[in-house]
Amino acid sequence: MSKFAYTESIDRRKAVFTGDEFRHQIKVLRRRIGDCINFLDGRGTSYQGKITAVDNLKKELQVEIIKSETLPQPLPLQLLVALPKSGKLDSIIQKAVELGVTEFTPLLTSRTIVRIDSDEKIEKKRQHWQHIAIASLKQSGNPYRLKINRPTVLVDLEESLNNKTSPVDRIVFHPPAHDAIPIKELGLDKIVATRLVLGPEGGFSKNEIDFLRSRNYMLCSLGRRIMRLETAVVSALTLVQFLKGNL
Repeated sequence: MSKFAYTESIDRRKAVFTGDEFRHQIKVLRRRIGDCINFLDGRGTSYQGKITAVDNLKKELQVEIIKSETLPQPLPLQLLVALPKSGKLDSIIQKAVELGVTEFTPLLTSRTIVRIDSDEKIEKKRQHWQHIAIASLKQSGNPYRLKINRPTVLVDLEESLNNKTSPVDRIVFHPPAHDAIPIKELGLDKIVATRLVLGPEGGFSKNEIDFLRSRNYMLCSLGRRIMRLETAVVSALTLVQFLKGNL
């Protein structure tokens, strides 16, 4: 069961819940007028409120805000992951939210098997991933909504990201690399943003690795074992957040 509800419809001392959130609170949790409710807005603030009105015709729940707390915005943690097949990305997004990722981009690489042909399919997929991210936010209590970008070709994405002048620790995890640095030796800076890149289970191509090296990425290893992509993502995020002091 989710610990928090979620809504972006907040005006001064009142919050409104509609759609799926209304149905979950009223039909599943059987909330009634006078019940207390904890909820998030995805912008860093957690709230406690009391239900003041239930409109079954409009499918709308109104809540009076009793108190709120805003947490400091975390340093950016960008996660770039090669688009996997089947439903693996749902799990990756769940864990990304739990582990404090702020921005997520599925990558299209030379060895990516999955292809999304139309803008309509891309947007449908992105909405599904956003739904997964919000569900994980409600479960974990992470007060900041994950930004999810459209699937993007690695070279195009990195060119756009490099236009940003803020300092960032750039790390690429790549299993076949013989000259990769153990993660504990990276010397990560605790006060700058982080960008993590993980390739498909077949690894990045040599051209892609050469490209990332030219963009000042540190080539890093997660150890001797070859991990599945979803395992590597959790391991990489946990280690980096630990070394950055964010766990």
